[in-house]
Amino acid sequence: MENQSFIFPPFRRRYIHRHCRIRATGLYFPARIIDNQAIIDANGLPVTGTVVRKTLGAERRRVAESGVTDADLLVEAAHRCLEKARLEPDQLSKILVTKFLGDRILPMTAALVQRKLNCKTAMHAVDIEGGTNSFLTAIDLAIRYISTSLEKQQFILILSGGINNLPVSKTDPRLAFLFGDGAAAVLLETSTQAHFLASYAYTNHAYFASAGTRRMVMDAEISSILYEKGGYAVLYDLYEIGNWKDSADFYLQAAQVTRDRLLEESGLSMPMIDLVLVTENNRRLRDLTVERLGVPPEKSLSLFADYGNTQSAMLPILLDHAFSENRLQPGMHVMLISHGEGASGGGLIYQV
Repeated sequence: MENQSFIFPPFRRRYIHRHCRIRATGLYFPARIIDNQAIIDANGLPVTGTVVRKTLGAERRRVAESGVTDADLLVEAAHRCLEKARLEPDQLSKILVTKFLGDRILPMTAALVQRKLNCKTAMHAVDIEGGTNSFLTAIDLAIRYISTSLEKQQFILILSGGINNLPVSKTDPRLAFLFGDGAAAVLLETSTQAHFLASYAYTNHAYFASAGTRRMVMDAEISSILYEKGGYAVLYDLYEIGNWKDSADFYLQAAQVTRDRLLEESGLSMPMIDLVLVTENNRRLRDLTVERLGVPPEKSLSLFADYGNTQSAMLPILLDHAFSENRLQPGMHVMLISHGEGASGGGLIYQV
């Protein structure tokens, strides 16, 4: 099955000295809901809401009000997560933030989140880049941070998402309806038992230009515009996307390989997986992935119709809903699969 032009590496067994588990999750969405027809009417697009729903899968999405930033959404998700865990911000060991653009290039958005949380402790706060797949990257890093620490108890807060809709073209029907705003938080804590049973990641540069931001070339003129206007004004229409079907075959193949590598490392079989959560880049790719993996409807969960593509927040949003709806009980296994820009992706298996 493997693509002759790309070799998937074998899984590399991790040696974890100190385990961790998910202590709590949290979500925050802007109150404003924008449906497909509102976007069509506002931009004079030559499509109908029915066509968008059938081809893309999105029916509505949350959109932040003017002036709201990534850090604003991320902090609200953090508060909800920490409240569930009955934890104060200063008890955190690290804050890892994954987002699309962030409030500014530098300082890091994580530092601003730390500030908005009113932290008095200078714990490490850092941005993790990587687009859609960056949530899994942050999880993998957090696992390793905790494993190598001599501290008996650590708390690492992963915050994902933010403003995704604003800097995207509203005249390209492939993009105008795709993205939604929102943020998710996942708190990891030290555990005496193994919960993250397997992880796997890949990047295939052959699909580097399939989706992502436009090439950014800085010169004196652009610097002047940035200085005078600032913010998202000069970043509008920053995201571009090719024909997703061109990379679909690779992503489906990668999902299969990721599944097999995860099962190999964990020693589990697919019938032992209770829930499979897949990033919803668009509804069709998500459905094809679930189908290729042989996952029945009762073992999957989709929120794309209500929230659209929230980039790195997609998996933690799905995870929060799974916990909130009691889809995951102690002892169950959940597999997370990600497709991201790059083309990068991967997955993990978590035992509740």
